[in-house]
Amino acid sequence: MSYDFERIRKIKCFLFDMDGTINLGNELIPGMEGFFEKLTAAGRKYYLLTNNSSRSHEHYVHKMNGLGVPVTRKEVLISSDALTNWMSKNKPGARLFVLGTSQLLDTIREAGFTLTNSLEEEVDYVVVGFDQTLTYERLTIACRLIDKGVPYVATHPDVRCPIEGGEFIPDTGAMLELIKTATGKAPQLIFGKPYQYMVDVVLDKTGFAKDEIAMVGDRLATDIAFGLNNDILSIMVLTGEASMEDVEKGKIKPDIILPHAKEILNYI
Repeated sequence: MSYDFERIRKIKCFLFDMDGTINLGNELIPGMEGFFEKLTAAGRKYYLLTNNSSRSHEHYVHKMNGLGVPVTRKEVLISSDALTNWMSKNKPGARLFVLGTSQLLDTIREAGFTLTNSLEEEVDYVVVGFDQTLTYERLTIACRLIDKGVPYVATHPDVRCPIEGGEFIPDTGAMLELIKTATGKAPQLIFGKPYQYMVDVVLDKTGFAKDEIAMVGDRLATDIAFGLNNDILSIMVLTGEASMEDVEKGKIKPDIILPHAKEILNYI
């Protein structure tokens, strides 16, 4: 395969997946030491992206700082940011019934939205997040609200969340299937990768054009599809989930494949 590496030279803002691209669990991928300092010194901006709406910005800042990655809150983008960005434009001050962890609830509340907790309150949207504290009572309220005609949205589509040891736990996409089965209704919008809404946040924050933005990640169905679906450069790295064999056998073809994210420095 031949790649147009000149496209990397034009990139002003890189979006990085974390696990599998920068780190593996609680360990920095060897070779990533000092990478972001060099990227910044070369005049490039970067953001760390995740679909995992169960965690706060502070969680990721603390984790990545602990691995030696010099990231601040403003450089961490979560699918919940895409949610609050869209809501601020389309339904400012909305009243939301949210299936989510306390960290997600805090994120949404801090963005200026009112959280509801019962069937009796006025609700503009039901929000389905990655709720690892989900109770049957709140699931029931959400389904009854949706059944009554309240539209619902989701932070991201992932069905499985990987955990240590190669295992997984059910993620938001699995909860959506449950709700769709119970109510017969699909979510109005899903905000995380591979959909457009996280790109919208970056465009709003930076003012860059799409051809000045790249997505770097290790997963074809989310990271690479995110780039391809939204007309930004997709760079796959081979330090995580997807392999060259996966690319050859699959339908999703990255714009560029690199063995390691550090190789980006060779082209800027």
